[in-house]
Amino acid sequence: MPVDSADVVVIGGGISGLSSAWFLARAGREVVVVDKGMVGGEASGRNGGMVSERVDEPLLIPMAVEATELWTTLHEELGHPTEFVQEGRLQVAVTEEEMGSLFAERDEALRHGLLAELVDPAEIRDMIPGITERTLGGLFFANGGHANTQLTVQAYAWALQDLGGRLYQNTTVTGLRVVDDKVTSVETTAGDIAADVVVGAAGPQTGLMADLVGVHVPVAPARVEILATAPVEPRFPIALVGNGLYGHQAVSGNLIFGGGAHEWTEVDLITSPGKPNTPLIRNIARRLAELLPGAADAPVIRSWAGVVEQAPDYRPIIDILDHPSNYIVVTASAHGFGISPATGKVVSDLVLYGETNIDISGLGLNRFADYGPDWREKRGWTPAPLRY
Repeated sequence: MPVDSADVVVIGGGISGLSSAWFLARAGREVVVVDKGMVGGEASGRNGGMVSERVDEPLLIPMAVEATELWTTLHEELGHPTEFVQEGRLQVAVTEEEMGSLFAERDEALRHGLLAELVDPAEIRDMIPGITERTLGGLFFANGGHANTQLTVQAYAWALQDLGGRLYQNTTVTGLRVVDDKVTSVETTAGDIAADVVVGAAGPQTGLMADLVGVHVPVAPARVEILATAPVEPRFPIALVGNGLYGHQAVSGNLIFGGGAHEWTEVDLITSPGKPNTPLIRNIARRLAELLPGAADAPVIRSWAGVVEQAPDYRPIIDILDHPSNYIVVTASAHGFGISPATGKVVSDLVLYGETNIDISGLGLNRFADYGPDWREKRGWTPAPLRY
């Protein structure tokens, strides 16, 4: 006999899974979330905390615009703090090539009616005291911002429980029982959980979960890293992108930044890969000192390694499977934190109505119909040796 049952079982207690679960619980559905570790224990609680109307991924603009609007009242609706600060996002260029990209992004933003303004080096220095004088210009998005990643993940989890939702932490999904083209229960190390609908938001394990029902979802796990400095004098409330980095200054004064290339890795159903700090951290620290020489002496007090998933085109996948027909795939492809409120709303809409008024037409799984199991090898996305 199942140990539990729910209208919806969400596999994955990261930001996308928790947001989806909370929106569904708020709509009156009985929801259970299952995670093999602690909620937010992977990259959802360990990232730059960026919130922005992205224009470098045009197909994400509808999601990003919706999310930015939802963020403004999210802490009030959750009933728990997120430390969301909406003072804008500044993207700076330190090379002529990057300046060209800023002009292109400005034009794209204007085409979509977004608030984006080119700023000169003097204006940048006013916005970001202590920034490098190498900046050639910047692009300011007035609606951008940032939030505390760990607080936000916990806020979603607490808000879900406030509505009667249940969390199974340190509980591994080992199988999915399918009867008559529907998932009827989620098999876990705590026992089976009966479900009417299953949402697969398992981050790096998203593809492995889909494999359990015979569906290929092309995602590759990658390790990413973030560092935090000791608190420094108040400098800027703006989310900052530049010199290969993204991040912000926390309310507590710490500089929280990440960046650099992802390091491809492997995962399995039971465990996550080891996550020691790699040479990426040294690269991030060097780039941060170059970008903010005024804070170059700030000691790094901690760093995190988290595992994210990437689709071949670096865009999220949100779709209802054809078979089984009650399984929804949700993978944010490393965009999860900033768009999480929109993700939750979209998933809730799909469960409740089978459709959503937010344009996700470019995020379906069918765009990868020609991708076989060997797509990673063809791309060269092969795991690097683990460095301790």
